[in-house]
Amino acid sequence: MTDATSEAVVDKENGGEAAPPDVRSARTWTTAVTSLAAAMMTLDITVVNVAMPRIGVDLDASLDSLQWIVNAYTLSFAALLLTAGSVSDRIGRKRIFLAGTAVFTVASAACALAPGAGVLIAARAVQGAGGAMVLGTSLALIAGAYEGAPARARTGAIGLYTAGAAVSAALGPLVGGAITEWLSWPWLFAVNVPVGVLILVGAVRKVPESVDPAVSGRVDKAGAVLAVLALFALNYGLLTGAEHGWSRLDVTGTLAAGAVLTIAFALLQWRLGERAMLDPRLFAIPTFSGAVLLSFAARIFSFGLLPFLTLWLGGMLGLSPFRIGLVLLAQSVALLLAAPVGMMLAKKLRVSVVLALGMVLVAAGMFSATGIGPADDWTAVLPMLLLLGAGAGLTLPHLLDLAVGVVPAARAGTASGAANSFFPLGTAVGVALFGVVLSSHVDSALTPAVLGIPAADVGHVHELVTAGQFDAMAAPYEGATRDHVLALAHTAYTDALSSIFLIAGTAALVAAAASLVLVRRQDGRA
Repeated sequence: MTDATSEAVVDKENGGEAAPPDVRSARTWTTAVTSLAAAMMTLDITVVNVAMPRIGVDLDASLDSLQWIVNAYTLSFAALLLTAGSVSDRIGRKRIFLAGTAVFTVASAACALAPGAGVLIAARAVQGAGGAMVLGTSLALIAGAYEGAPARARTGAIGLYTAGAAVSAALGPLVGGAITEWLSWPWLFAVNVPVGVLILVGAVRKVPESVDPAVSGRVDKAGAVLAVLALFALNYGLLTGAEHGWSRLDVTGTLAAGAVLTIAFALLQWRLGERAMLDPRLFAIPTFSGAVLLSFAARIFSFGLLPFLTLWLGGMLGLSPFRIGLVLLAQSVALLLAAPVGMMLAKKLRVSVVLALGMVLVAAGMFSATGIGPADDWTAVLPMLLLLGAGAGLTLPHLLDLAVGVVPAARAGTASGAANSFFPLGTAVGVALFGVVLSSHVDSALTPAVLGIPAADVGHVHELVTAGQFDAMAAPYEGATRDHVLALAHTAYTDALSSIFLIAGTAALVAAAASLVLVRRQDGRA
């Protein structure tokens, strides 16, 4: 419990006294500082992708190195989220938040100054660790600052936090394209330094410490190690399998190890009970389980889908990175407009109904694009992007609020870390699942007999089509053969996209039904 909220503070509308000015100031500053931090950390997940070709040329980096520049951040970020949130409950959420911001800021400077790919990969891994420490504690800081306040006040603060992060994620390609084209790629990281310093100053001066004496000092070290190893192994296996194939030894080995480590972690946490890093009894709260499940699903529908949509926009339609960012901006605008609507609806309807409505909009968006064909341009996915943004606007402000709002105050950091851990895991699962769908469609559609090319060339064609490199795929051929191969490749890719949209839409309807069953008003912490 924070110093600023140690006394029971209630809103006038609840029949009590208004919060003192220092408490209101602490709440405002906590929301502002954590929201800015979340926006910066989330932006760094997506902003780098569009700069990969330029980075590869400047640093003479191989394809594997470029993939690790992206994945090093994702893997360290995903592996440490749960542990960072749990440890912050015990030694201080502000302390971990400040340490994470400092680590991220220093690592950003190292990225900007990196002389080679190896240094950049290492710095990106450190960046991810700092990002995990920040995002694993931000929600708990907000929950602590708003303890004793009406639930709608905390929901509003978390709504601003999640909306900022979501918009940053969607703006990543646009910002990355603009900086890469008009400045240079090191500026993608250099701009984090002054922002990080600003966050540090604001947090030190204005954000109160938040720690619960009931769990202070007790750290489940074995659980922390198992959680880091399990999350790293699962995310590594899913991401590497989607990029390089599922038969590789490192993919099958890490996925198997991840499964074993997850089971070991679950058994240890069950044995430790309330002394565990992640108390398994939290999942007995249906609303908490529902919030975690929907957080997982939300990333499958967004970041899990984004790489394949981006490859279509850039590789097949030939849009520049900046124009791709402009197209994806439609989703961000819809999210910003829908978020306050979702907040108002929650005052009139049960939150579970609002969540279900958001998922239905996501499903409608997916189904609207299932007829996409090789002759379509970017406007064919515009309704989908708008509906996806609207659905996210209705759901995102409530998901993380539910996760921290229905657990004991002492477990707010753990709940925040757990819910956030399912975001990158959802991304990895989405990329892996949809990658399998894409590969199977391409393999079945582009056979040697259909293509009319030597069987020895087909494997290379499949690899380039799934990577969205249509020009490179068609380069060895001329005249009618080139047109024939290219047309078939375009058809195979858009057919695969239609199947991906259909699967995602069906899953969104299942998520809508799950929200109605799992999210319950009576689970509120109060």
